[in-house]
Amino acid sequence: MTGPGSSRPGFPAERGLREDPSGAAAVREAATVMLLRDGPDGLQTWMLRRVPKMAFAPGMSVFPGGGVDPADALGPVPATAAAVAEQFDTTVEHAATLLRAAGRELMEETDVRLPLEALRPWARWITPEVEPRRYDTYFFVAAVPDEATAAAVTSEASHADWISVAQALAEYERDERPMLPPTVVNLSELASMPSAAAVLDSAAARVVRPIQPSFRRNESGTWCADLGGGRLLPLPASFRRSSGGVLP
Repeated sequence: MTGPGSSRPGFPAERGLREDPSGAAAVREAATVMLLRDGPDGLQTWMLRRVPKMAFAPGMSVFPGGGVDPADALGPVPATAAAVAEQFDTTVEHAATLLRAAGRELMEETDVRLPLEALRPWARWITPEVEPRRYDTYFFVAAVPDEATAAAVTSEASHADWISVAQALAEYERDERPMLPPTVVNLSELASMPSAAAVLDSAAARVVRPIQPSFRRNESGTWCADLGGGRLLPLPASFRRSSGGVLP
């Protein structure tokens, strides 16, 4: 895999877009950080509820993150870039760009400034082809330093705060917290971890492979997200796509 600045066909580095040969909407790269801390109710993460009028994931709970900017390709190469490149199966240059984007987005949306070496690769998700706005999102995990205080500083969120991973999943199950499949799956993986330190230890050994879900109806008539490899994620009746629309 090659990264921004390469000669990969259909991927203009200045726009951060990759054309899809299937004719689906072009894909833009993005970086997201699952910020973690240990709380009295178990492992906690910082989540934002996006404002209802957003074009992508309106009204949904998400982790801090956003699209990769051209400026993210510039700057010193973090010491961990080679290790990140190996886990994401990409170049060191591309890994450095993703780390800078993740750090920038985290700072812009939470006011938490982390050394980029504190970010660990966790997952990579590509928006389904049926969506009109698509992202190739690289997920990182990081523990908030003791001296840092996260804040709700982004205008893209109607609410932002720490929440235990278990509570976020419980609210999703009760149809109280709308979320997209990547958020649900990543939270479910975090739920098995006893602490932020355990998550970071686990992240070091993860092999990250891209997941591009597709939606399909079960024999019972309910919908699920097909994650590939035989993995199915049941979807609630209230599920909305990232565009805000309902499934057909």
